[in-house]
Amino acid sequence: MYQAVIVDDEPYIVEHLTHAIDWNGFQLEIGYAATSSVKALEYVLANPVSIVITDIAMPDMDGLSLIQHIKEAKPYIYVIVLSAYNNFEYARTALKYGAENYLLKPIDSDELSDTISQIAGHIQEREQLNSTYGQAMLTFRNAFTEQWAKNLLSGNELATKAKLLGIDLQAGQFTAVVFSCANGSPDIMSKFFDLFLHYLPGRYTGNFYFEAPTCLVGILSPVPSCTEEIKDFIRRIIHDALSAGLHVFACAGPCVSQFSDVHQSRLLACSYLWLEHTRLLTYFQKENQSLTDAACQALEKYDKGPGEDIDAIKKLYEKYPAFSCTAALLTQRIQMICKDVYRLNEEFPELAEKLAGLPVKSQDASDYARYALQFLRYSGHLLSKLQQSMYPCVDAVIKSVQESDDKDISLKTLALKLNVSPSYLGTIFRRQTGYYFNDYLAEVRLKKAAELLEETDMKIKDIVDKTGFSSQAYFTRTFKRYYNVSPASYRRERSAKKL
Repeated sequence: MYQAVIVDDEPYIVEHLTHAIDWNGFQLEIGYAATSSVKALEYVLANPVSIVITDIAMPDMDGLSLIQHIKEAKPYIYVIVLSAYNNFEYARTALKYGAENYLLKPIDSDELSDTISQIAGHIQEREQLNSTYGQAMLTFRNAFTEQWAKNLLSGNELATKAKLLGIDLQAGQFTAVVFSCANGSPDIMSKFFDLFLHYLPGRYTGNFYFEAPTCLVGILSPVPSCTEEIKDFIRRIIHDALSAGLHVFACAGPCVSQFSDVHQSRLLACSYLWLEHTRLLTYFQKENQSLTDAACQALEKYDKGPGEDIDAIKKLYEKYPAFSCTAALLTQRIQMICKDVYRLNEEFPELAEKLAGLPVKSQDASDYARYALQFLRYSGHLLSKLQQSMYPCVDAVIKSVQESDDKDISLKTLALKLNVSPSYLGTIFRRQTGYYFNDYLAEVRLKKAAELLEETDMKIKDIVDKTGFSSQAYFTRTFKRYYNVSPASYRRERSAKKL
C-alpha cells in the first residue's frame, strides 16, 4: 500500500475526503489526515508518502508554501490542490510549484477518483524512473502529455493546461510515436531520448512521457501532409541510434488533424508494439477499421469454430494484403493475452520469442497465412491456460463486478466477503488483469451502459442507476471520454446503423 496525506483546516472536509473514495481500490491508504499544514509537513518529511492533498487557504501555512516545502524536500511526491476559489492565478501558481491537479470545493468524489486513478498509474513505475531519468521526467508537462495522449482530460481542461504550458494545440497535424527497447535496459532508452532531442529543433515540436522505463511516448507536431517526410525522419533517428549501439524500435500511429484525436493515434501505435520482437525496426500504422473489424470477426470464428475454423482466416487473406492481415490478427490475439503490449517480453517471453519467426519480407501470401495459423494455435493454448489459472478470488471479483449494479461495490467490501485484505486483493487483481480495480469497475459499467443504450429504450437517467454510476453528469463525462461521443449520440448512431 502507498500512503496519502490529507490536510485542510476544516475538519469536516478532512473527514469527508477520508471516506470520499475507495482508496484501497487504488492500492492507497490514508497515512495521515490533519487540519494543520505544519504537522502535515512534519509527517510528510518523516514518512514514505506518495500523494498529498492540500487546501490552499490555511492559517499556519498556506497550501502554496506547503507545496514548495514538499517539492524542495521530496520532489517526487504528487500533490493535489483544493480550493474554494476559482482563481486562475492560484491554479497557475500551484501547477508552477509542481501540483498535479487543482480541484474546486465542494469536492466531486468522481473527479477526485479520476485524479487519483491517473496518479496511481504512475506510482509503481516512479522509483525506477527516478533513478534512471531524474526529476525532469516527473514534471507537470510530462503528466499533461500522458493525460492528453490517453484522452483523460475534457476539452476545457486540455485547453487550459496547454495554455499554461505554452503548447500550441492548433499547430496542424499530430502523430503519436512510441519508442521501445523491451529487450534492453532503461539506460538505453535514456541515451536514445538524449539523442532524439537533438533532432527535433527546427523540425518538429515534441511532447513526451515515459509509459515505462524502456518505453517512451511522443506527440509530434506539426506533421506535414506528406507522411513520407515524418517516416524518413523517424527512420533516420532509429538508424543513427542503431549505429550508436542503441537498439530501439519505433511505431507511429496515423496522423490526426485534431488535437482531441491524438489518443487514437497513440492507441494504434501502442497496439502494434509487439512488432518490436520481429525483425522490423520501424512500423507506421494506417487506420483501417474495415480490416480491424474483419480480423476480429475471423478470429472469433476461429476460436469458436469446431476444431478451429481455418476457413475464416483464409477468407481474410483473400480480401486484404497478406502482411496487413497477419498484423491485424496478431494484434487482436496479443491484446487478449497481454493488456500492456509493451510488457509482452516481460510477462510472456515465450510468446515474444515466437514473433521472431514472422516472415516480414516474404512476397508469398501463403507464408503469412501459415505463420498466422501457427501463432494462433500456440497463443490459443496459452490463452486457455491463462483463463484456467486465474486466481479464484480474482475470478470472484470479476463475476461480482459484472453481475452487480450496486453503487457501493468496492475493493474493500469484496475483500471482506472473500476474507482477504484489500491490499492483497488489489495486488493480485492488478497482476492478473492489468487493471486497478476501480478502473476495471468503471470500464465494465461503461460497457453495460453502452449495451443498454443500443439494445433498450431505457432513459439515460435509468441507465445511470442501473449501471451503478453516482450521477448522470459524471456518467456522461466518463462515457464521452471512453467512447468519444455522448451517450445520446452513441444511441442515435447505433440506431441509424440498424435501419
